[in-house]
Amino acid sequence: MSKLFDIYPLVVDKDIATALGLNEAIVLQQVHYWIEINKKHKRNCHKGRYWTYNTIEEWREEFPFWSTSTVKRTFKRLRDRKIVIVDNFNTYQMDRTLWYTIDYEELEKIMEKSLDSKEDQNNTMKGSKEIVEDNQNDTMEESKKNPALPETSTEITPEISNQSISQSIEKDEDIKRDMKKDTKKERQIDRQTTQKKKINLDYEAIIKRCELYAIDEKYRDAVAHAIKLLLFDIKKSKWIKIGDNYISAGTVEKDINKLNFFTVEHAVNKFKEASKSIRIRNPIAYLKVCIYNSINEMAVDIDSKLRYEGLID
Repeated sequence: MSKLFDIYPLVVDKDIATALGLNEAIVLQQVHYWIEINKKHKRNCHKGRYWTYNTIEEWREEFPFWSTSTVKRTFKRLRDRKIVIVDNFNTYQMDRTLWYTIDYEELEKIMEKSLDSKEDQNNTMKGSKEIVEDNQNDTMEESKKNPALPETSTEITPEISNQSISQSIEKDEDIKRDMKKDTKKERQIDRQTTQKKKINLDYEAIIKRCELYAIDEKYRDAVAHAIKLLLFDIKKSKWIKIGDNYISAGTVEKDINKLNFFTVEHAVNKFKEASKSIRIRNPIAYLKVCIYNSINEMAVDIDSKLRYEGLID
């Protein structure tokens, strides 16, 4: 593609940076660079495309001026826009290194839309400038014709009746009662807000650790929602129903902090297998159970597979 370069230095095309964002343009250029290297050496060709593979930590070394989380977010945005495609062609199933390629046709479409939009914007701005100048002239003429509105005033008398004093005292008492009620409500709201902030912080930490951007795109939102439901269950109940069992909130809270990418991927695979043989009436609830069970299941499953293949005694 003409917009991307086949040389090693980190470079960026201004049109791509304008359309996608600076970070996305830099990452995209570097992915393209490694794809071109593999194409020249005729290696890493799968499904009719050339690919490059790296862990997030290895990509981080390519961009030393960014944090790991910035690299993750940038790749996620490119994947969400379907510009970068991710797959796994590793020889060993245990190897979770992701493979990356670029959908150049999708990139071309986005660039065409961006350039068309830029041209329309320039035309609109030119027309808007002419309209503003005309309106400014009209407004100046109208302001000369229209007189200002007269001021209104209210007369205050020094006479205060006993009835008004009594009403004032009653109002003060009502205000005090309302203030007490408001204070109580504010405390309740503060507690609820603090609890929600705690849940959100826990949720964000777990989502970051689970690297949802790397799992099947169709399941990302569902997995995130199921994890949030588990966190809400922990805060509102002492005992949580997981499938047919009731487990203490404390135990669930300890277990959920063990969640990571591998346990989530294991849960998604279990869900996929189950959906082939049974009708799942409440997918989110079932996925929530799969996610929780995967925390302890995964180690056992891997151990049994390795034993079956004779890799361990």
